[in-house]
Amino acid sequence: MKIGFRIPGKAREISFGELCAWAREAGFGSIDLAAPDPESIQAAQSAGLEIGTIDLPVPAMKNLLSPDAEKQKAGLQSAREAIDGAAAHGCYRMFFVLFPEEFSQKRSESFAVWKETFPAVVAHAEARGVRLALEGWPGPAPHYPALGCTPEMWRAMFAAIPSAAFGLNFDPSHLVRIGIDWRRALDEFGDRVIHVHGKDTDFDSERLYEHGNLGPTFRKSVGFSEGWWRYTIPGDGLVDWCRLTGRLEDFGFNGVVSVELEDYRYNDTWALQADGLRRSQQHLARWVR
Repeated sequence: MKIGFRIPGKAREISFGELCAWAREAGFGSIDLAAPDPESIQAAQSAGLEIGTIDLPVPAMKNLLSPDAEKQKAGLQSAREAIDGAAAHGCYRMFFVLFPEEFSQKRSESFAVWKETFPAVVAHAEARGVRLALEGWPGPAPHYPALGCTPEMWRAMFAAIPSAAFGLNFDPSHLVRIGIDWRRALDEFGDRVIHVHGKDTDFDSERLYEHGNLGPTFRKSVGFSEGWWRYTIPGDGLVDWCRLTGRLEDFGFNGVVSVELEDYRYNDTWALQADGLRRSQQHLARWVR
């Protein structure tokens, strides 16, 4: 396994070449990219970094859940082009989330559309040797409209598309925040894990007492939270990373644990984000081998 990271927003204050050099110095072995940009891929690989994942375009994923047939066609074409671009540069893991344009669209409705549109995406990826890793982000309140964030949905999705080219970006922080046992989920779906996000979640018992899981009425929640929970760097939350990485080894996983920095304490400047990334790498390095 390698430790990598998704590029946080403030990292754009330095050049991509500088970022790659910093990453190697900080002990990272991988970096995730937003698009199959040839210059970025070459710069990362020249710095000794593996490409962890490349994102499938968010607009394409939204279109693939749309009831509009023309949007579905556009989404399929965009997804195919991104897959081709990644494969052409030797990048064979891609990351995506699934949420509709209209957050009020029910998950059951999105799933019905997805069953019709997504098999062609997976078939194209499989033909190119690319594997697609679905992240289980539930989407924003109050609808939580995203597909693929619970074991119930994973079972249905893998039954509909059993191809090994379609699997999971396993992010335990999302499972913790919505009350799902990440250990049990990993036991059940460990063989479908393609990529892993190094992110954690912590609960605030005082805020939970004050307003429950409804969120605050008068207080503004900190970033990357709903008041009673917040995302943290690995090691500052509730996930046992020793157990998680060990279980991944049991399944033969030898991919990337990629830090997704969504901790308000390390967010406002590049200096803070760099500190958060370093602290995350140092904690994960105790277990990742």
